[in-house]
Amino acid sequence: MIKKLLKKTLNEKQKRCVKSKYNAMRGFVINSLLSYNADDLKAAIKELGIRETDTALVHSNSNPDSGFKGAPSDVVECLAKLLGENGNLLMVSIPFRGTTFDHLSKGKPFHRDRTISMMGLITEIFRRRPGVLRSLHPTHPVLALGKDGVWLTTGHESCAAPCGAGTPFEKFLQLDGKILFYDVPFGAITFFHYVEDAVKELLPFNVYHDKPFTVKAFDERKQEHVVTVYAFNPVVTRNAYAVEEEMKQRGLVKYGKVGNSRLILVNAKDVLRCQTEMIKAGRLPYGETSSSAGKGITQNG
Repeated sequence: MIKKLLKKTLNEKQKRCVKSKYNAMRGFVINSLLSYNADDLKAAIKELGIRETDTALVHSNSNPDSGFKGAPSDVVECLAKLLGENGNLLMVSIPFRGTTFDHLSKGKPFHRDRTISMMGLITEIFRRRPGVLRSLHPTHPVLALGKDGVWLTTGHESCAAPCGAGTPFEKFLQLDGKILFYDVPFGAITFFHYVEDAVKELLPFNVYHDKPFTVKAFDERKQEHVVTVYAFNPVVTRNAYAVEEEMKQRGLVKYGKVGNSRLILVNAKDVLRCQTEMIKAGRLPYGETSSSAGKGITQNG
């Protein structure tokens, strides 16, 4: 109401002035009342339900308004120290923005040790951290640090389905993995693709584009591998928020907050069960629904 009134009554210069003062006040409040450090973040994550022996797939965002007193590298070190010795810390390091189909159509080679992650600054810092392994896959390479890192990342280049059987996502599920969202919405969930691959025969459309692509991928020794990979169907829109709403109704989503950062935690097995049961019941988590209105929807992969 007030925002609409200000828009109508103020000129552009006055609007910029009000916005500047609002941002300054907001920053002051965050820095004064909502600031936190790495120890606070670690405590909040543990309180939410992650333990040192867990396997966690983290989706993250480096938000300047989070209140975090540190650099993105400090977030990485916090997560690595929590999970990197007795458990496993995973992140997805997709090397493009947009659709898998558009990316593969460009024919760009993938270099395991040089191709950057486009999944946010935290993932790129994690990729460069000593000891972190990366699966050799041109569209959905997974980063792993921990006791099962070698097993988790090995053989991904042999999987035509980027997130399906035999991939790090299936191995993550076998380890009873947990998915943590740090300052990103549930719609960022890449594991959605694993589930739809597992139940693709039940869906009334093709999950993948008809013809596979072949891509050159180079390992850390610069040895060339020719990888066959399917692109996700570019005309299908995934709606992960419908899955989140279903899981919320079943009490299977944990929400937390530290400073001005929001945390979400789910178990991968719960995602698999809920998403599968929704599809079997004909409540397909695709396209925009009332549960996703105003939130945006998961992209088509």
